[in-house]
Amino acid sequence: MKLSVLMTVFREVEFVDYAVRSCLPHIDHLVICEGSYLETQKLGVSPRSNDGTIEIIEKYRNDPKVHVIYANEESDKDQRNVGWKKIKELNPDGFLLIVDGDEIFQPQTFDLIYSTMNMMRKLQKKFAYFESLTFVNDANHYTKQYFPRLFDLKNSVGFFNDNHMQWTDKVYDHSILYGQGSSPIKYHHYSFCKGSEKFKEKRNWWMSRGLGKDFDYGWKIDENNQITDKNHRIFLYEGKHPSIMESHPMMQGKK
Repeated sequence: MKLSVLMTVFREVEFVDYAVRSCLPHIDHLVICEGSYLETQKLGVSPRSNDGTIEIIEKYRNDPKVHVIYANEESDKDQRNVGWKKIKELNPDGFLLIVDGDEIFQPQTFDLIYSTMNMMRKLQKKFAYFESLTFVNDANHYTKQYFPRLFDLKNSVGFFNDNHMQWTDKVYDHSILYGQGSSPIKYHHYSFCKGSEKFKEKRNWWMSRGLGKDFDYGWKIDENNQITDKNHRIFLYEGKHPSIMESHPMMQGKK
């Protein structure tokens, strides 16, 4: 069974090179889909990354595993589906793994991912949640989140939102191998370590999406200019970051 990674990126210069290098040796294909959503362009965001992201991903274009696509679809779900269509062409009966441009996987994690793929086929499960160690403000503090990350491509019909897919039999609830809070697979996610301005762009986009009058993104900038959310407990991180991150500037202040 082949494993293909889908990476949708926009202005990820701080982490995208690390994200690509962390997964590329362990997979069959990497499809990188670059560009902002039309939703965000309405808020003043440029169509293309202008921070050096494009220069980074273009240096991988000559790798036969890597496929770079430029797109500007309406939303995150539609952007994911551009990448999904390319992966279905390359790997129609394998597995799709989401690795965003600020997510880093450790080498040994891929052994567990391939074991999980075999288990999913044996038990006829279609997707699995992973545990995200989501770092907040710096490399020393994190919170736990859970996202669907591994999907069986067999009979898939695409993403119906940014993190969930559909299949032709439309079975969903009973097709989860690992649910929220039960996954043994962890990855490092640096989404809230990019500074307050990028965070404000992300929050403004979430709050503009028309998700209902009671929707609250939760994450915000507090009076100390720190990213925080009352619904997420922040822990002191005492573990090791992936070795590939040792050279990252953020790690120079890591205790």
